[in-house]
Amino acid sequence: MIRLALPLCGIVFFFLLSLATVRLLRPRQPKSYFVSYAILLLIVSAWIYISIWGVTTLDDALGLTACMLVQALMCLTMWNSFYSLLWGFSGGLMHDLLNDPSVRHVDCLVRLYDTEVGLDRILARRLPNLDRGGYIGFRNGVLQLRPKGRLIAFGTWCSFKVFSLGMGGGTK
Repeated sequence: MIRLALPLCGIVFFFLLSLATVRLLRPRQPKSYFVSYAILLLIVSAWIYISIWGVTTLDDALGLTACMLVQALMCLTMWNSFYSLLWGFSGGLMHDLLNDPSVRHVDCLVRLYDTEVGLDRILARRLPNLDRGGYIGFRNGVLQLRPKGRLIAFGTWCSFKVFSLGMGGGTK
């Protein structure tokens, strides 16, 4: 059980390193930093685990595997939380509602999200990112799913069916 303290220490380090990166370096796309940190933590955790306890039995190998899986899962959970909570649309909406009482009326809030380029702020940020990522084709106002986008759409559809979720994640 003490061996699982290693990934707990790792996730604290991952959080602090990610926080420092975002606050001090302010990278435009911190994803590459997060991936690098997660890989580095897996390597360091494996090295520490092997150095302290060694891998001589099947139990040791299973312990190392469990340690690595917990470390990877915790890094992915922290990373997902960062993007979902801090950079997600709902979090931004709550921030706007908290900090600007003038947008607490629905019509004012909708106007806040309109832009001059014909896309509202919701789509204006997401569509170009999906296009650059190879998930959709976005040319002259026409959208088309690319193979990566089709795979994500199919996976989402399967998740909705398996977990009985409606569109947007609510239960039926």
